[in-house]
Amino acid sequence: MSDVDFFNFAFTHVPLLLTCMVSAVLLLYMAMRRKVKLGYLDPLHFYWTFTFGTAYGVVLALYVEGFVSFYYFSILLVYGLVFYLFFVFGRGRSGWLYPVVVTLLIPRGRGRFEFWLIFLVYVALAVFLFFKTGFGANAEINRFEQNRGVGAFVRVADGFRLFVLGYLALLCAERWRQRRRGLITCLCVSLYIVLLLVSSLLNGAKFAVLEGIYASLFALAVQGFKVRLSLTKLLALFAMVLLFAVWVLGRNLEQSGVEEDATGAYMEDSPILYERLALRILANADKYYLSLPNGVIDDLETDSAFIQLLSPVVSVTKMSELVGHPVNDYTVGRQSLLHWYPDYDVAGGPTSHFDLFSYKYFGYGPGLLFAALIGLLLAAVGSLGRHQRGPFYAALCAALWLRSIPMLLEPAVGLAYMLDIFILFFCVKAVGVFLRLTTLSSAQVK
Repeated sequence: MSDVDFFNFAFTHVPLLLTCMVSAVLLLYMAMRRKVKLGYLDPLHFYWTFTFGTAYGVVLALYVEGFVSFYYFSILLVYGLVFYLFFVFGRGRSGWLYPVVVTLLIPRGRGRFEFWLIFLVYVALAVFLFFKTGFGANAEINRFEQNRGVGAFVRVADGFRLFVLGYLALLCAERWRQRRRGLITCLCVSLYIVLLLVSSLLNGAKFAVLEGIYASLFALAVQGFKVRLSLTKLLALFAMVLLFAVWVLGRNLEQSGVEEDATGAYMEDSPILYERLALRILANADKYYLSLPNGVIDDLETDSAFIQLLSPVVSVTKMSELVGHPVNDYTVGRQSLLHWYPDYDVAGGPTSHFDLFSYKYFGYGPGLLFAALIGLLLAAVGSLGRHQRGPFYAALCAALWLRSIPMLLEPAVGLAYMLDIFILFFCVKAVGVFLRLTTLSSAQVK
């Protein structure tokens, strides 16, 4: 089913689609709400409850109308259930990761020197990326196309960004709790707000502001702060995040040459901006409606699971040069798009989602094992928040959690993001240890 076919279906079956999507979102929320650190404020809800909930709702509607067979519908149902069960199972058996993180990544003491080192590195990277590519929100095509050639710098910056925001949020909250509300606290809060907004514009994702807020809230919760928002504050937060997402979407349309007063093709009485926002939510299911109807997924080409899992770690460009073909074109999401639009040569496209990736690259049975491993791994990362070891640890937990969850959307990329955090913070700790030893040796000589 092509995009055009699906959108025609969606806007002629609005009541069915909304019923299925809302039902799926509520079901996933109820299943996960007591299984995560922050309850309804946990970032896993954005990925699992919202993204997968809306996507599963679309597939349910297509199944009800006969566009998706029971076999393919069962794939999503079984894989989703396996992930969930092993995530729940793994929460109580995930202590193995904590000593690894503490030993390899956490510096001695409060880690203030390491924080300022990371802060300075992030600022330097942000300045470099700004002059190299500009704000991601102003990308002429999309942020993936804009970041060609500097992807490694972007990944380092994004990993450090979430840590810095989490740590700054802790500094502000600690000073506020101690009633130290003078000029320094005001400067700290101002720095946090400016960094949140500027870094989100630089990142360019519609989710960027919310991601930064999620990292801050998670770090606060790990450090022992009670993170609860009243309905009024929650609605205000939602309005701010939605406003940023709509603004970024509007900038994308402007860069694409779309007039502001244009009306939608499917929602003819509404501005095109509102229609594009609705289409963006429906696009959570793009890999499903492109690949499941008529069994298209079984006709898609693959290369090697090893290549797919390794390529984001060593660089997609380098891996493509080594194997002699564009590796990124063989992700399930990208293949689904190329099946309908073979001449599409712009970077980006649908993600694969762990269920389609597992099924396509490992087969129905072995794929279930891969889905179970993802559930266990995410459970281990999420459970790090049960421990409290100071602000550096709390901010690191937030960054690691936010960078690990994307493996639900694109397993290879999410695993690479998680590995990025381990590599980056291991290097930071090593630098800190080296400088401390050097200083100690110099002092002993004197």
